[in-house]
Amino acid sequence: MRKSFVIAAVILAVQSLSSCSENETVWEGDSHGQIVAHIEQPATTRTAVGNAVDGTNAVGIVWTDGDEIGVFDASGASQKCYAKVGQGTAATASFAAYGTTAFDEPVYAYYPYNETNAYNDIHSLVGNLPSEQNMDDGALHGDYKIGSATTPTAEGGYEFEFKHLFSMARITIDAADTPLKDEKLKSLTMSVTRGETVVSIAGNFTFDAQTGSWKQTDEGTNSITLTWNTNSPSLEQAFTCYMSLFPVIHSGDLFTITVSTENYKAEFTANSLTSFSAEQIYTFPVVLNKYETIKVYDKDENVVQGKFTCAALNVDGLPSIINSGGPGSDGTEAIGHIMNGLGYDFIAVSEDFAYHDELAGGMTNYNMGTYRGSVSNAFGKNDTDGLGFFWKKDGITATDETMVAFDEAYGGLTGGANELIDKGFRHYVVTVEEGVTVDVYITHMNTFGDGTNTEDDPWVHAQLSQLRQLRDYVVARAKENNRPAIIMGDTNMRYTRHQIVDNLITPVSSEGLQIADPWIEIQRGGVYPTWNTSSLMIRSKFGGGNIDILCADDQRGEVVDKMWYINVPGAAIQLKAISCMNDVEHFAKSTEEVSYSGVNVEDEAGNILTNQNVSYTKVNGYADHFPVVVSFEYTNTSGN
Repeated sequence: MRKSFVIAAVILAVQSLSSCSENETVWEGDSHGQIVAHIEQPATTRTAVGNAVDGTNAVGIVWTDGDEIGVFDASGASQKCYAKVGQGTAATASFAAYGTTAFDEPVYAYYPYNETNAYNDIHSLVGNLPSEQNMDDGALHGDYKIGSATTPTAEGGYEFEFKHLFSMARITIDAADTPLKDEKLKSLTMSVTRGETVVSIAGNFTFDAQTGSWKQTDEGTNSITLTWNTNSPSLEQAFTCYMSLFPVIHSGDLFTITVSTENYKAEFTANSLTSFSAEQIYTFPVVLNKYETIKVYDKDENVVQGKFTCAALNVDGLPSIINSGGPGSDGTEAIGHIMNGLGYDFIAVSEDFAYHDELAGGMTNYNMGTYRGSVSNAFGKNDTDGLGFFWKKDGITATDETMVAFDEAYGGLTGGANELIDKGFRHYVVTVEEGVTVDVYITHMNTFGDGTNTEDDPWVHAQLSQLRQLRDYVVARAKENNRPAIIMGDTNMRYTRHQIVDNLITPVSSEGLQIADPWIEIQRGGVYPTWNTSSLMIRSKFGGGNIDILCADDQRGEVVDKMWYINVPGAAIQLKAISCMNDVEHFAKSTEEVSYSGVNVEDEAGNILTNQNVSYTKVNGYADHFPVVVSFEYTNTSGN
């Protein structure tokens, strides 16, 4: 039996099984007593992980030479072996009894036949779905089917409809933009867990060819490995293979998929998007560079490529007596639970003052840096920076916490309270994987005043002074450490209001380092907004009027929470931002319908449209900021 998808073909014969006919011969008798076998096609295919890689998900199922079926009469006790008639493949094939007379009235059948079941009745058949499967001949193992008679044929035979006993995975491996590209595929392993429990997807079982019921008879295994030894396909292009597995997977179960080639191994995890059923085909678009959890190893088990995700969020944690519109205790607790569930690898927070316990209490999956306390003195400087750093307990470490106070600040109690808080930045050495270390800087800068966009404004002067101080510190450490750096936090700055390019981007580049803003790279096409122009507002923070510009979506708009990354040319570790998002969706507390007239709007192409009327659903968050979330891909050449 063969399966085909577009130009790919996978043979479904189980050649290791004993045959009822030692030599395949062309049937020379008439059609009387033959079984004409159809295979019921799955009504739908479902995507198990990721997004489907094609629009059809079509898979054709055909019979091929050597196929044999076990056949029962109505009693379910008498069994005979029928072998495929003729040569070649076909979606519908005829089977005839060999070495004995055919049943007068065959009623039930199963595939594949083997002699172990020769003397078992229809309710007590045994089978094995193997966990180790050699794919050199394209054979698909463990694809058990049961069939039943439908109508007699005009030639005196019987039509049977067969259906799959288990689930089928259609796995398409795309190694583009990874070291596995152009390599020879050697193995693919799929394992499944449910929390701390393994989910058995292969093993020994009994089944009933009349009812289709089955029962596993051993502990089995939660993994299936396909191997290619002498006929390894190339991953120059996407490659599709198939796997049978027990239909026991639940939505939310965790897949771990490992793809190995001659020189590399890629591994990632993903949660199942659906619960599995028998007779269904589930697509696994294994586009390796799309999975956030992927890690690529060389022969020596060194990580050479991987990903991590980080976020920066002002949690708006001033006490309610000062900030009555803030999230308060309940809202801050909700923020903590949301971040804990989203699972960012590390997180920088600012204004972590009055509700730290509520925030940290929800983030049970994280370790955290120093908490310096709340605001207790409204008239003097408080020994707190309001900064917080959280990193996942599983797989991430952060060490060498260093706190640096800003040299300058401006604004008293009624001018942003910048001089009442010991603002500055912190430096952490973050290890995202053994041998992969990044310097991370978190900060909360001086608030913006109501004056001009030049340093004649004392608030702007303080901000740019802080930016330059941070810049010089980061540049010195990058050169000293010879590794990448990430700067993240609430800067209270915009490219349109502050000379960020002149004070950060250009000076860092002039030092021989490579600096980039993921928002500029991914959402703005690499073009920095022009200084001293109207602010580019996200929809959820737009308040109307025609002074600012309303952007087409929440991703093109500029926020004051920033993230920059710096690479040291020639260093072993290099970073590349692959996604950047202002996460409005997950941190929405409520929504409201708004309408504005006479406003300036930037469309998706970057065109400014004046005097526009707009209506849309505005999202209100728990805090007055939404987090900036960036995913990075890293490469590691230290093992070369």
